Amino acid sequence: MPTSTELMICGFWPHATSDVAGPLAVLPETVEPDRTRTAGRPNPAVVTVVPADLLLDGLTDDRLLHELDPHHDDSDGRSIGDLVARQIEQADGVLLTGRLDDDWETEQLRVLLRRLAPWAVHLRPGDPFTAVRGRTHPIDPITRGLRGYAVGVHEPVPSHAVSSCVFRARRPFHPGRLHDALDEITHGVLRSRGHFWLASRPDLVMTWESAGGLGIGPHSGWLAELPEEHWDEVDTERRLAADLEWDPYYGDRHHHLAFTGIDIDPVGIHRTLAGCLLTDDELSRGEQHWRRLPDPFRRAYPASAAADA
Repeated sequence: MPTSTELMICGFWPHATSDVAGPLAVLPETVEPDRTRTAGRPNPAVVTVVPADLLLDGLTDDRLLHELDPHHDDSDGRSIGDLVARQIEQADGVLLTGRLDDDWETEQLRVLLRRLAPWAVHLRPGDPFTAVRGRTHPIDPITRGLRGYAVGVHEPVPSHAVSSCVFRARRPFHPGRLHDALDEITHGVLRSRGHFWLASRPDLVMTWESAGGLGIGPHSGWLAELPEEHWDEVDTERRLAADLEWDPYYGDRHHHLAFTGIDIDPVGIHRTLAGCLLTDDELSRGEQHWRRLPDPFRRAYPASAAADA
């Protein structure tokens, strides 16, 4: 490991790092890897250690962190599922420790981890950490697609019953139909993430994240709404990604969502999401009509864009 890289171990479970030896910095159990990348540390490499017997329970746990620990910041709205998923996704390396009684089920967890974090180095007990390299800047898995990165992998054919799928489209979602279909879309899904846009709010990039529960909210404005003289203020990767895929009608507006789970139906998820897009007739009526569509999401996010693009 180069001396310029600091190796850190991350894991929500207190005993998860017990089998890891060496001069390593162990992060507090509720810290997400990306928070270390914004704390002024020199290019830290983070390995998330995951105990096999607790992975599935952790991903599906919707209890809030501040409800479990009276000393935890009560403004922290993360659930255990959110934390576990983010610790896996944001890691430079992922190490599965322990094993289940059934070898097939243990391998199922390895496949699941590779689907959740395809960009990470996946280690087995005893593997050297020399292949793990740190990165200075966070790349949020939820908004990777805005910067031209893959949000997930499209592997609809099951491997050890684990499937993943990616949905991409240009035309906006009908807010009412999408809201009504949320339970159907997320049924059985262990993790989903990405961004999308609603016909009723064409100015907003909306984020989508589920692990134990579904969270939807505004992220920023679309570059199509940003005056050209302000484009230099936008992250370079996002600006280049928008330029490469610019649409003469939609601009940079698009959906990019990824879903991962065990025994899920990727075709059904894609079909349901496609059914939530505006029809040709609705699309032809134009933006002023879209903005007047009943929007069940409106009460859950503010009337103006949440942040600068």
